[in-house]
Amino acid sequence: MARFHRLRFLAALLLATLCCAVAAQASQDSKPALPANPDDLVRQVIDFENRAHVSRGFYTWTATTVKPRGSQTKVYVDTPQGVIGRLVAVNGRPLTLQEREREESRLDRLLDPAQMRDKRKEQKQDDERTTKLVMAIPDAFFFKYTGTEQTSDGHTLVNLTFTPNPNFDPPTREALVFEGMRGDMTIDATARHIAKIDGTLFKDVTIGWGILGRLYKGGRFYVEQADVHNGHWDQVKMILRFNGKALLFKTIHIEETDTAWGFRSVEKMDVSQALDFLRKASQNHDAQAQVRK
Repeated sequence: MARFHRLRFLAALLLATLCCAVAAQASQDSKPALPANPDDLVRQVIDFENRAHVSRGFYTWTATTVKPRGSQTKVYVDTPQGVIGRLVAVNGRPLTLQEREREESRLDRLLDPAQMRDKRKEQKQDDERTTKLVMAIPDAFFFKYTGTEQTSDGHTLVNLTFTPNPNFDPPTREALVFEGMRGDMTIDATARHIAKIDGTLFKDVTIGWGILGRLYKGGRFYVEQADVHNGHWDQVKMILRFNGKALLFKTIHIEETDTAWGFRSVEKMDVSQALDFLRKASQNHDAQAQVRK
């Protein structure tokens, strides 16, 4: 899902782990048979998520992004023209009058079809880059089974480790970052979705011979997905810790935690209807904040 701002090459990597999709409900009465080769399981799950993404439907949700300088909470809603988000809180407090007016002005500009086309084009490009990277994951790494466990609702969770495949031929420049990454993954084999992925750079990674960028050893990301609404799987948590340089001179420092909740299905809306929906959601958020005081 392309709803967090990034430098282009890093955005594609991090978004690649989201794998936002809708799962067809699998039988919970028996344990799924696992392929002998864990690489095959990963390939099957990623192929399933990629195909399911096409019919994900329309949803709304709330997400908070925490950075060293503070936090922002937004309500999001899907539309055929793209995802639209509205700021509803800063550092846990409702917006001031000035912040609310600024947010209203920003969203009103989306009523211009040209503005929304540009937004949709950007989101589509991010989705395409993400798809390429996701589909490259089974070839980029070697996977190893480390154990299984059963959840209270009868799902089988499969734990794996992953290390770089030295013979991997990156299909895109962004995929070069896979060469320096290793970590752990948990797959819900019953629902056929990646439940968790925790990756760490064990060495510096350069993009474009170091001219376009370098990510330093120790960088880490953690992404968690869950069934958030009647079989719809989506990202519920993401932790990013990266340092590096872009274009030789610009310092990259990313320290961020994103948490999402409150997913529910909504009817298809046009942009005007979505803005009205978000306006009401903002009012509800403010009212609930007053009740909690």
